[in-house]
Formats: sequence, structure tokens, C-alpha cells
Amino acid sequence: MININDSRVNTFHFNVMFNDPKDMIFYSLKESIDNYLNNSRDNNLISIDNVEKKNWVFYAVEGYSEQTKEFLEKQLHLTDEHSKTVLVVQNTDDKQLLKYLLLPINGIVSLSLLSSHSDFVLESILKTGVYLDQDLHKDISCELAFLKSYSTPIKQMHLNKNKITVDLTERDHQVLQLLLEGNNNSEIAEKMHFARSTVSTIMSSLLKKMKAKDRTDVTVKTIRNGWVDCYR
Repeated sequence: MININDSRVNTFHFNVMFNDPKDMIFYSLKESIDNYLNNSRDNNLISIDNVEKKNWVFYAVEGYSEQTKEFLEKQLHLTDEHSKTVLVVQNTDDKQLLKYLLLPINGIVSLSLLSSHSDFVLESILKTGVYLDQDLHKDISCELAFLKSYSTPIKQMHLNKNKITVDLTERDHQVLQLLLEGNNNSEIAEKMHFARSTVSTIMSSLLKKMKAKDRTDVTVKTIRNGWVDCYR
């Protein structure tokens, strides 16, 4: 921390700017943000990093869109590297908001949270350099869990009869499960204790019911239709 008597701090002033063409952030909140930041030296929050980053830019966005992301990319490219950038969003329901984290920004916060807890949000950015709205924490956790599971190989696929939308018999279910396990007709006949001709008949019936070209197509459609529970 810089000593409060340091001349750089005593003459220090943040330039606080708002890119808010639709006046989403009401004037009193803008005033409150400006006042808090420029009184932050009294709260002993100004670090060397914060002195170097004199500009704060708040962008008001309604949600996520590729057009907005492209606009922000261009703006951030032109912005002084010693600036802090915060996105203020209308609401945090859109999970695609996480894509904004690919940009060099210091925070994403909902308008409602900024309105009610602006001091807390700004203090967090002053102290740590970043703030992410709490409503987005769960979305990040879910995304990380999905990526982790997606990268884990599937060990087993089980046919879920309750999800099947085609009228299939119990024998059809059994054959379909064995197909998912990678068995050929001979192996299916052996495991079901059926003659190969019986399995061929069941297979022909399956092809018609599922409007599939061959056994591979049957397996692919079963998975794409969401009739399978995967275990990793």
C-alpha cells in the first residue's frame, strides 16, 4: 500500500466514465460511484496498481450478444491499458454472459447489485482487481463441471426405457441395450439364448420402427434421441 501521505495519493483522482447510451444506470448511482472511488484514499484502499490505473470505465449492457461483444472488443482495444473496465448488466439470467470473461475486464455485475451494494463491489475491485456477480458463480461451477465430465470417457451407456418415444417390445429393449454395448448379431444371440435368425428378425423390426438404415444408425438415433443414460 502507498502511504496516505504520499504526494501521488494526495493529488490522485480517478477518471470515472460511463458508456450508457440507454441511461440504464441512474444518475445518482453514477455520482455515488464517482464519489466512492475518489474518496477511496480515505479508506486506505489505494494501492500502487490502483494509482497506475486512473481510468474506470463502466459499460451498461442489457445482456449477451455477439454484436455487443465485438463492440466491447474494439472499445477495449482502444482503451488505455491503465484502465479498469466493469460491465453492468440488466440481469444475470443469461448464462452466455460468461463469454464476456474472455475480454480483459475487471468485473461483471448486475445493475440491481451495483445499486444496492456499490461500495462493496468497488472495494472488491480496488482490493483484488476483479469482481464477479454472485449469481454467475453457480453458472461458472456448472460450466466447469460440464467441461470436466465432457472430457471424461464414457464407461457405460444404459438404455432408459422411460425416455423412449417409439413403441418397442421388451425384446427390442434387450437387443438395443446389447447394441449400445457394441455386440454384433452373433454375440447378441448367444447372450439372449436366441437363434441368430430370431435376432435378425428383431433387428429388422427395430430398423422399421426407428426408421433406421442399419444397426449403426439405430445406435446413433438411440443416443441422439436422448434415450440413453451415460456413466463416466
